[in-house]
Amino acid sequence: MKQRKQYIINKKFQLKTTFSVIAIVFVVVAIIIAAIGVNAAANNKRLIHIIQIQDNIVEALIAYSQSPHDTDQKLAIQNIANDHVNNINTIKKIIELNNILLIIIIAFVILQGIILYFVLIRKTHKIAGPIYVMSNYFNDIIKGNIPNPRPLRKNDELQDFYELFVKMVDAIRSRQEGK
Repeated sequence: MKQRKQYIINKKFQLKTTFSVIAIVFVVVAIIIAAIGVNAAANNKRLIHIIQIQDNIVEALIAYSQSPHDTDQKLAIQNIANDHVNNINTIKKIIELNNILLIIIIAFVILQGIILYFVLIRKTHKIAGPIYVMSNYFNDIIKGNIPNPRPLRKNDELQDFYELFVKMVDAIRSRQEGK
């Protein structure tokens, strides 16, 4: 049996089914991404606010350390300033990683949509193929020709329905031959 290469046989059915499933998946994922995005944006905003507050505190400490005090106090303030810079850099990296994570999630969702498209087209092909074959046989019967149905492919859907269809064609053929 010749293997068919055309996967879209019934364009309306296959694309409607495929895009309906993809749309449902994308809506659910969009809601999840929106929730994550809103949360990440709010957290990023809070982190930026914390950075501003911490900058103000450290600037005040540095200004305070410029006045004549003992060296231990100046050293302690300098250590606080160094820790502050390290913490700010860590917070900025967290913000950057949050943004990168959102971009990666969106990229995976797009990739998932593309993969889902091809999987669903192949799956609907296993339904549309038998319907296409039977539709052609129906047209033959309408024109007065009794078809000789071939077996469906092993992985096609609607096998039971097709067997019933073949029995119907055989019954029509028997009646025609009996006349």
